Amino acid sequence: MKVVLAFLFLTSAVASLATHSDPRSLNDAPIIDLGYAQYRGVFDPVNNLTNYLGIRYAAPPTGDLRWRAPQSPVGNSSIVQLADTQPLPCFQAVTGVAPTNPLETRASAPGNPIEDCLFLNVYFPGDTVPAESLPTLVWIHGGGYIMGGADQYPGSDLMREANNEIVLVIIQYRLGLFGFLAGSEVKEDGDLNAGLLDQDFALRWISKFGGDSSKLNYLVRVSGAGSVLQHIVAQDGQTTPQLFRGAITSSTFLPSQYMFNDSIPELLYSEVVTQTECSSAADTLACLRAVDATSLGVLNNNINAGGFFGTFLFVPVIDGTFITQRPTEALKQGKVNGQALLSITNAHEGTIFVNQVDPITNVSLYASMLFPKFGSQQAEETAQLYADLGTPVQQDGLVMGESIFICPTYYLMTAFPNSGWKGEFAVPPATHGADVVYYFPSIGVPPFPNPDFLAAFQGGFMSFVVSQDPNDKIDTTITPSWNLYSEDNTEMIFNQTTDYQPDIHINSTDSGLLQRCSFWNSVGALTVSSAGAADNGAPVIIDLGYAQYQGAFDSTNNLTNYLGIRYAEPPIGDLRWKAPQSPAINNTVIQQVNTQPSPCFQAPAGTASSNPYKLSKRGVDVTGDPTEDCLFLNVYFPGDVVPTVPLPTIVWIHGGGYLGGSADMYPGSDLIRESNNGIVLVIIQYRLGVFGFLPGSEVKANGALNAGLLDQNFALRWVHTHISKFGGDPSKVTIWGESAGAGSVLQHIVAEDGQTSPQLFRGAITSSSFLPSQYMYNDSIPESLYSEVVSQANCSSKEDSLACLREVDATTLENINTAINGAGFYGLFVFIPVIDGSFITQRPTESLKQGKVNGKALLSVTNTNEGVIFVNETNPMNASLYASEVFPRFGPQEANVTARLYAPFGSLFVQDELIMGESIFICPTYYLLNAFQDNAWKGEFAIPPATHGNDVPYYFPSIEPPPFNNTDFLAAFQGGFLSFVVSQNPNEKIAPTVTPYWERYARGNTEMVFNQTESNQTDIHDNTTSKYLLERCKFWEGVGHLTAQ
Repeated sequence: MKVVLAFLFLTSAVASLATHSDPRSLNDAPIIDLGYAQYRGVFDPVNNLTNYLGIRYAAPPTGDLRWRAPQSPVGNSSIVQLADTQPLPCFQAVTGVAPTNPLETRASAPGNPIEDCLFLNVYFPGDTVPAESLPTLVWIHGGGYIMGGADQYPGSDLMREANNEIVLVIIQYRLGLFGFLAGSEVKEDGDLNAGLLDQDFALRWISKFGGDSSKLNYLVRVSGAGSVLQHIVAQDGQTTPQLFRGAITSSTFLPSQYMFNDSIPELLYSEVVTQTECSSAADTLACLRAVDATSLGVLNNNINAGGFFGTFLFVPVIDGTFITQRPTEALKQGKVNGQALLSITNAHEGTIFVNQVDPITNVSLYASMLFPKFGSQQAEETAQLYADLGTPVQQDGLVMGESIFICPTYYLMTAFPNSGWKGEFAVPPATHGADVVYYFPSIGVPPFPNPDFLAAFQGGFMSFVVSQDPNDKIDTTITPSWNLYSEDNTEMIFNQTTDYQPDIHINSTDSGLLQRCSFWNSVGALTVSSAGAADNGAPVIIDLGYAQYQGAFDSTNNLTNYLGIRYAEPPIGDLRWKAPQSPAINNTVIQQVNTQPSPCFQAPAGTASSNPYKLSKRGVDVTGDPTEDCLFLNVYFPGDVVPTVPLPTIVWIHGGGYLGGSADMYPGSDLIRESNNGIVLVIIQYRLGVFGFLPGSEVKANGALNAGLLDQNFALRWVHTHISKFGGDPSKVTIWGESAGAGSVLQHIVAEDGQTSPQLFRGAITSSSFLPSQYMYNDSIPESLYSEVVSQANCSSKEDSLACLREVDATTLENINTAINGAGFYGLFVFIPVIDGSFITQRPTESLKQGKVNGKALLSVTNTNEGVIFVNETNPMNASLYASEVFPRFGPQEANVTARLYAPFGSLFVQDELIMGESIFICPTYYLLNAFQDNAWKGEFAIPPATHGNDVPYYFPSIEPPPFNNTDFLAAFQGGFLSFVVSQNPNEKIAPTVTPYWERYARGNTEMVFNQTESNQTDIHDNTTSKYLLERCKFWEGVGHLTAQ
């Protein structure tokens, strides 16, 4: 059977064929035995054809078969069924909120729509089955996938126009939510795109009416033409057997075609479930299958009517099997079924789909409404592209018409370079559907009923059906020779002159239109989402084994982010103060991770009048109140698809004194941008304060010490296992933190005696390494802290105090956390890492001395005046007393030596802040550098006032504008870090900067100083570390057994 697929306009809907046919003689109609049934048709002597109306091609898609692939009909061949009545149409719906529905039926159907509607009509010439096989035309009706039926199209019209040289089949298929309900539940226990599968099943049915299966053609309109496009790209262009040789599209319809589990299809599914009161059902799809069809039909209509004006809600999705990727991508790749294509568009496709009464006159807003995945950038680009093309309403019409109808037609043409022809219907008003009456003049009289024009217009299609070439005319017409579209973008224009004569001529496609189509093609991932497709699209669905996550594409920054991925089980109940555990498996649904995770419980530092680590939103809203269930992370990668070449990966560990901070504080887009889109980024959260760092023998015996560090380690192992799924390279991980985040990096460097297996990172960056006193877990100070918590929680009398603490509600524990931390010495932090004997086996400074380190390369930066914000400026102490307060194990000798070392530096406040800054931040950085010997680089951030944390806005300028907002400085400062991430060497620059050659620290104690001149110019130069500073650091290292560092 030589089959052509044809399609129908959204606006096409006509009266029953019965109203166009004369009385029939049943005696002359052949009986066709289909195996499962016998059918006798009707001979139409007026049109000299035989028609078989209402042949069942599939079992009723009702009950358990609702939302399943069509099944073969049950056998019933014992009687001859009369196929003499138009089939009842499938359930219908209306579009958008149009005051006049562009898809409204022009005449009543012969009966009410029903769910049992999988029927088709067959027409062949004469009163006997043709002896020679004829080319076959399959007409797929349109209607936006929500309306239409076989009864609307008089088959006699196409038969007459083909000079009775074809066999014609007109099919029905499930519509609206009956045919295109999407979502994970349908994927799991049903079949997506049931309406398309109905069409495919009907194509496989065709065989026994004198048609030639090798000459099967599609001819269709709007959703019908959209359906043809779907069959062209179905199964990656490898449909077996090939079901058609040629395809005709009249107004190709390609609305947004999302991945089946994208947030929009999932929301539609949820809306259906909610409105049917199935939300509480354990199996929502089974519940929906039990809903009566009439109720579902009403719901179908209501949901569709609530859509945006002129758009359609229940449409095809990317299902991963029948439709494997975005249709435009399949067309680009030449993955197509069929051998030849004839396509026609109307000059003004979009007009009837735009609200003319209450229009949206802001074109960028209209584009955003039409394509919800658009960001402001794409919306503005759209407005600029169409700014000179008429009034705003006309621009809206062009946006709709070109993006959804006209441009997809040109994408089709490029997929058939040597066998594609293009036409344009331009007879005024040339709006969508205006050409339908020229195919089916029995529907209504064509406004331009010129016989020469009709013969020429109709003849092109029918000639193509017969020979696959519109120039092999079945009759002589006035149409000049068609050129292949690939020959200079040539198309045939069908118009009329001002004096009502035919005007049929060839023309080259407008270059401006093709440029706009190029734009629409470039934003295809946003107009026709393909999240989760195997080889393209965004946002991708990532299957982690225990869960599936779908992120969000940030078009403004051209990156995809996954916000709030759970990497560990909630550390609550019995898991409080235990090592993190793998999350429970929950991979039956796709989880949308497009919202920042709630932070872990927070606490203030010491009794600081201004808390340097207070929780700051830093321009990013926290999604909820702090919570104990907070072990989440964010992942960012550049672009809208997973990078195909694995990228170096940063794991950012936030600071906050081990008692504050969260993932939402740091805009990942900044680091991605600074890397020239050359990295994948992970930002993690971990337990803080008493929840993450409760010490003591009881915790050692029946829990896990340093739970917050173990969370970080668990997250790093998560990265090692899963980051490749996001395009990251697990062998090129760099961990980076600031303040307590940098202190955490130091902890992971010395963890497990530098023998962590597998190695979880190759490079480390510390910005203000934070190393406060790190006592043995059962030292008197940690034990007294544990006792204080037990006392305040009223657990002192309990035999198992830790079990009692695990039963304390989180809010009460958070209040204790805040009270104890707030009572600490000014600028100090109470709940911090301890030496636990397993993860951290000894004082970190000892591990560094011994070279027991994880990682291969180090880049460290400190601020010139690290200690300032941690010292009470209004009530400074003399240096010896201050040293004794900071380090309670100091005796008079160590306190006095400290006072002598810092006496030359002026006021008590300056001495105190230098003691704080050097002992806890600056000197530990030099210990780190020495441990990495010849593979370490050191920087100093010196932009005044150069206090602790002043460098953060220079990494994350979205937090707040950097005070020295010099382009050259920013590129140089940021570039050093990101170059190190990529190559492990800051001199291998990812982009040219003003930074001079950066010498390794071991070669002359050289560090790079980042400053500004008095005239506000960039001042970046190398410098040798002060020998006096190094002498003071040697002192601090020598008293490490007392400072507990």
